[in-house]
Amino acid sequence: MESTVAQKLGAKRPGGRTANVTARVHKAIIGLIVERGVHACTFTAVAERAGIERSTLYRRFSDRWEAIIDAFMAIGAADIVPEPSDTFAEDLRSVLTKLATVLASPLGPAVVAAAAELRAGSGADFSRAYFARRMNQLRPMFDAAMLRGELPREVDCEALFTFAAGPLYFRMFIAGRKVEPGFIDSVV
Repeated sequence: MESTVAQKLGAKRPGGRTANVTARVHKAIIGLIVERGVHACTFTAVAERAGIERSTLYRRFSDRWEAIIDAFMAIGAADIVPEPSDTFAEDLRSVLTKLATVLASPLGPAVVAAAAELRAGSGADFSRAYFARRMNQLRPMFDAAMLRGELPREVDCEALFTFAAGPLYFRMFIAGRKVEPGFIDSVV
């Protein structure tokens, strides 16, 4: 009886069908990109793999890039958020360690390939949106460091994170070397 009343009042149920469909869509997108590359990630292929109608995707996303970015953010969101600590250095070390783990997984090259595809095509707005969303997730880490006086209020958080994360991408995808904890310590 309560669920009927809640539905009539417009209350959203935690989980439910929408959450289930969204999780299946995200899993389908990541699976397609990891297995066959970003070009294989069409609405037709995603719908088939997720067991839904294509129209469901068209209602939710303007195009496949919006769906891909949404999946990357959902799948990787918790994987990159720091474990809160008492210092910015420890928070940053936590984020970079998690980032290195994701980049070393099959998802890592898929994310880099998708980013390259976005950069080469007309998806620059989606790249910026992805990075903006990632920075919003990391904002509490920077805010806490500012409150503790570890970072100045006028710090360019985006530049700081770029300088910290960039060496991981270079080491793994350009130099072809493993990111060890000592390397992360030197970056921090």
